[in-house]
Amino acid sequence: MAGSLSVVMRFYGAFETEDHEAAIRPLLSPQVVWHVAGENPLAGTFRGHAQVFAAMRRYAERSQGTLRLSAQEILGGPGVHAVAIHTATANRNGHSYSAHEIDVFHVENGVISEMWSFSEDQSATDAMWA
Repeated sequence: MAGSLSVVMRFYGAFETEDHEAAIRPLLSPQVVWHVAGENPLAGTFRGHAQVFAAMRRYAERSQGTLRLSAQEILGGPGVHAVAIHTATANRNGHSYSAHEIDVFHVENGVISEMWSFSEDQSATDAMWA
């Protein structure tokens, strides 16, 4: 069984591929629950592949494909949780966005079963995606 650290490292690597949806899909449980903090149209809780990938596509659309996640550090042990600190950058309608974000992952049976995402500056994040 893959450890949580390994799975999350592969997730961030997959996110950087051209077809990241296809690369990420095998890393997510079909029943994945994805929590995105905030008060903006893209925040919320998404359940299952269809909702999670629809949310990812909305981020890509709103950023005109400029959203990038650059993992700064991924922490995890032999347990089922891993924490990633990454920088999210994007451009939208002439507005540049850059913020540190923290994602907490729960990994079961070698796949991500749940994720919680938080921004260092939630008001800037909400303004970007509003």
